[in-house]
Amino acid sequence: MARERRKRTRVKFRFEAMVAVDNQSVRVQSRNLSLKGMLCSTDKIFQEGQVCRVILNLSQEEAEPVRAVILGRIIRSVPSETAIDFNLMDAESFFHLKRIVEYHSQEPERITRELLTAAFSPNLDG
Repeated sequence: MARERRKRTRVKFRFEAMVAVDNQSVRVQSRNLSLKGMLCSTDKIFQEGQVCRVILNLSQEEAEPVRAVILGRIIRSVPSETAIDFNLMDAESFFHLKRIVEYHSQEPERITRELLTAAFSPNLDG
């Protein structure tokens, strides 16, 4: 049995989002979400390693939209499913993402505890 390597809680979260790669935006449907990444359904097959921008539109307001904009990298892409690793976001986007994950988690206090541990390995070899 493979050892679980994830350091962040994933929650099931179905939400329409946009993934932009090379100035082309693609509509996707999230399947699960964490503070470190997202698994989504899409008809497009992305290339592993591609840098992308994920846009989560969190309101229907057109005048003042609430959205989280996150820079990431495609880490797996097979027909109908793409996994994205989040790399960079501003404080407001992080706040929105954290609230979404806390709201959909069975243990919201766990999310705050996880922030005390690095989401990446301190060993540069992986």
